Parts: sequence; structure tokens; C-alpha cells
Amino acid sequence: MILEFKDYMYGVSSSLLAGYSVENAFLESQKDIDELYGDKSVLLQELGNLKRRLGVQESLEKILREFSEESGCEDIQSFVEVFCYAKRGGGDFLGIIQTTIRRICDKIEISEEIETTIAQKALEEKVMSVIPLVVLLFFRFSSPEFIGILYGNPFGILVMTVVLILYGIAMAWGAKIVEIEV
Repeated sequence: MILEFKDYMYGVSSSLLAGYSVENAFLESQKDIDELYGDKSVLLQELGNLKRRLGVQESLEKILREFSEESGCEDIQSFVEVFCYAKRGGGDFLGIIQTTIRRICDKIEISEEIETTIAQKALEEKVMSVIPLVVLLFFRFSSPEFIGILYGNPFGILVMTVVLILYGIAMAWGAKIVEIEV
């Protein structure tokens, strides 16, 4: 929904630059979102009755406040608070909207970078978990006498059992570490 809101704010910003009033800019931008996302748009479902509500003289601030509460998104809520304050006090709407767009874009970019890094580390963890098995299998088939020492006597069996347990713990720990939600 935050991507849709960012695109919506781009539309509002463009409409304001074109000379539309604030209310009309919000209405015109709904058309853009409809063209971009169609019926799948969560934002349009939330703001779907904006035109009707503005037509019955309901204030844009009230509509946006209800929308921000329903969305549960911190970025949208902070934008609406600043927007409502600026609307009452005569602030720079265009500047507020452009600042909101920049912040949302920065947040999305940082989130994508974090997700990419986490995916990279998860892949590294999987590769590092498989490498010991590959090395062990390689030695078993290429030099069975080298591995035979480890499994041919009680001390070797004990050592390899301990190593196997530690290996399982390390794999579980590694899988737990890369289970990070962004």
C-alpha cells in the first residue's frame, strides 16, 4: 500500500503544480492510481468514496485522518498530521508532499537493501551448511582410506558423532540467524 500511496502523492504533487486546488488534486490523482493499479488497488478501496464525501461538504482533513487510521501505516499517518496542520495554518502543500515522497522513497530503498542483504546472507548460510557434507563425500569417494580412520575405531566414531551434533547445532543456529523480518 505504501507504493500506491507514494504514486498517489506523485499524482497529487503533479496536479498541484498544474494549478488544481488541493481537493481537486486528490480527486484527479485517484484517476492515475486507477490507471496504474486498477481494481487491485488497496488505496482506491480505502479512498473510494472520496469524491462522494467531498461532494457532501465533508472536509478533506477528516477523510484523510480516517484513511490514515484505517491504513495503520506510520508514514501515511505522519503525512496526514502534517498535511492537516499545514491546511489549517496555510502551509506549503507542495513542499510537504514532495518531502513525504522523498521519505517514502528512502524508506522503500533502505528496506529493499536490507532484504537483499538478508537474502544474500541466507544463501551464504545455505552454501556454508552444505560445504562440509560435500567435502566429506568427496574424501569418502576419492580417498576412502583417509576417511576410514575416522570411522574405523571407537575414538574416531566418538569424534565424528560429536562433530555431527555440533554441525547440526550450527546449521540450526545459522537458519535461525537469517530468519529476520524487515
